Amino acid sequence: MTTRREVLKFGAGTAALAVGAHTLGLDPAIAQVPAKIVIARLPINTIHTLYMGAGDWFKEEGLTVEYFMSPAGPAVVQALASGSVPVGEIGTGPAMISAARKLPFISPALGAVGTPKNPWQRIMVRKDSPIKTARDLKGKKVAVVQRGTMSDLETIAMGKTHGVGLDDIELALVPAPNMPQVLEQGQVDAIWALPPFDTVAERRFGARTILNDSDIIPYVGYGTLTFRSDFVDAYPEAAKKIMKVWMRLARWIDDNQAKANATAGKAIGVDEDLWPHLRVPYFARNALPVMPNVWHMYHLLVAGKILPPHDNPEKLIEETVIAPTRKITLPALQELGVQPDPEIVSMLRASYPMLPKPTEAYYADWERKLVQR
Repeated sequence: MTTRREVLKFGAGTAALAVGAHTLGLDPAIAQVPAKIVIARLPINTIHTLYMGAGDWFKEEGLTVEYFMSPAGPAVVQALASGSVPVGEIGTGPAMISAARKLPFISPALGAVGTPKNPWQRIMVRKDSPIKTARDLKGKKVAVVQRGTMSDLETIAMGKTHGVGLDDIELALVPAPNMPQVLEQGQVDAIWALPPFDTVAERRFGARTILNDSDIIPYVGYGTLTFRSDFVDAYPEAAKKIMKVWMRLARWIDDNQAKANATAGKAIGVDEDLWPHLRVPYFARNALPVMPNVWHMYHLLVAGKILPPHDNPEKLIEETVIAPTRKITLPALQELGVQPDPEIVSMLRASYPMLPKPTEAYYADWERKLVQR
C-alpha cells in the first residue's frame, strides 16, 4: 500500500499527473491512460475502493491503481490540492468547500447514501442514560468528529426537524475511534457515531441509539469521487474508466452486503466478530449526483458558518458537478448500462429541511427523466 510519504514524493501539480505518460514515452496530451494512478481514500465503509476484494476491476479496464490511505479527510484534500494524487474519495461537504475555495476539483458522482432502509450515522448514549429522545439532548454535551462533518451539519438540520439543534447543545470534538470510550467514561452525554465505531459502542459497551441520521434528513449523500480537473483534461478516458469501476463496486456492495461487510471490515481493521453488525450505507447504482442533495449540502454549510455564502453558487455547482457529470459520469454510464435505482428515485422525491425551494426546483436534466419514469 502506498504511504503518505511516498504519495507526497510522487510529484506535485500537473507533473505528477503526467508521469505515467512520460514513463511510456508518450506525450501526456495524447496518452489515453497514465502508467499508474494513485487514488486517495479513508478507512471508512462509505469508501468504494475498500470493497475491492471482489476483484481488481481497475485492471480489467486497463488501469494500474495504487491507494493512499489517509487517516482523515483533510489529508486527502491536501494530497489532491498538491497534485500528489489525481483522484480521491471524499465527503460531499469537503468537496463543496474545496470547490468554493477554488481548488481545481470536480466531483461528478454520488456514492454512499444514508437512507431510511440503510441509516448510517446515529446519535448514541450510554445504556443507563436518561436521554431517550432528541429533545432530551438540550443542554447536553455531544461529541462530533470535527466541525463541518455531516454529523455536525445534521445537528443544524435537527433544529428544524426535532426542535433541538446546534445552538441548544454543547459540542465536543472527539476523534471517531475514541468515541465509544469517551461515552462510556461519561466525558460526554452522547456521541454522533459513525461506523465502525458505533458498532464498537453498541457491542462492546452496550450503548443505545436514540436517533438515526435518516430521522433528521431521510436521504443524506455522504461520499463523492473527486478528480483534479487537470487530470481529467489530460486523461478523459482514464477518468471514465475509473468511474465505471466505481459504479461496478457500488452495485456489488448493494447486492452482496454480507460479503461487503466482511471485505470492508477486514480492510479497516475491525474485529471479525463485529463484521456482521456493521452498518453499510446504500450505494448509488448509477453514481449520478442527486442535485437536491448537492444544494442541501451547500445550504447546510452556509447555515453552519463553515462556508460563507458564495457569490454565484449556481455557477459553482454547474462547473464542479453538473458539467463534469455530463463529461465523465454519463458517458461511463452509457458504456456500463443504466440500472433501475428506486432508492435514488425516492431520494429525488424526498424532503430536505434546509432547502429554500421545493426539491424539484434543483433537478438536473437527467433527474427530471428519472422521476418521470
